[in-house]
Amino acid sequence: MQSEPVLVGLLFADQVIEEQGTNKKTIVGVFTQFHSATFPVQFPPWWIYVALDNVSGTSQFALNLVHDATEQIVVAISGQIDVKDSPDGIEMHYRIPSAVFPSPGMYNLTLKIDGHQVGSRVLKVTQIKRSGA
Repeated sequence: MQSEPVLVGLLFADQVIEEQGTNKKTIVGVFTQFHSATFPVQFPPWWIYVALDNVSGTSQFALNLVHDATEQIVVAISGQIDVKDSPDGIEMHYRIPSAVFPSPGMYNLTLKIDGHQVGSRVLKVTQIKRSGA
């Protein structure tokens, strides 16, 4: 029986750069909050980075960013992981070009592997006052 997957990293970042040939990643501008004066709002493109250990064979995954107050899904990514004996674990990264945040609040990012939640992360979206307002 295979053990449960282990979440090693779940990050929001301005950019993830992957070196060709080495598969090394540079994660630029890690953050946990967005700020806007108006809503709904769409921020410039950003990234989600995921690192997992203890994954082998074929598994289904789902990565969802959901507004806690309304349960509205802002980002939904799903697919299949096919790992061929990788003792070093796996890394995935996704560019988020056009997520629309309907209102300020807490947004919960969850990662599920084969329907079981492996981990989560909170993204706080706050409303700021405009200067002179």
